[in-house]
Amino acid sequence: RNVYKDYRFLELACDSQEEVDSWKASLLRAGVYPDKSSTETEENGQADNFSMDPQLERQVETIRNLVDSYMSIINKCIRDLIPKTIMHLMINNVKEFINAELLAHLYSSEDQNTLMEESAEQAQRRDETLRMYQALQEALAIIGDISTSTVSTPAPPPVDDSWLQQARR
Repeated sequence: RNVYKDYRFLELACDSQEEVDSWKASLLRAGVYPDKSSTETEENGQADNFSMDPQLERQVETIRNLVDSYMSIINKCIRDLIPKTIMHLMINNVKEFINAELLAHLYSSEDQNTLMEESAEQAQRRDETLRMYQALQEALAIIGDISTSTVSTPAPPPVDDSWLQQARR
């Protein structure tokens, strides 16, 4: 027995317009069609373009779903390809710049041996690091001598307090 057969209106509460559209599409697929007069008041005159042909509505819904699916696939592909394309173009341009400009500049310098020499700043940093290493080695040796040459005395034996326990009884 269909309890809702005589009801003319169906009220739905949804959180978003997407849910409303999803419910409308589901109801259309199930064969529940909106009343022409209620849709005119509800959509403020936008119902003039509404077709009452259920087969046409299903076809439109199918095409809409296919287009949405296709557009989501295209959107995902574009989002994946854009960074890859940008990186490809940047890397190729940098590679061409290195081959054309930098190598030519390096080979045109008079003395290529000076290019591989250590700078004064790097030599100073290396010397400071070596001095720090030597100081740390000496500190570790001193700490090692202290811990091995330190004499410790054993702890005294425990105090016999059995006489106290007997006096309490």
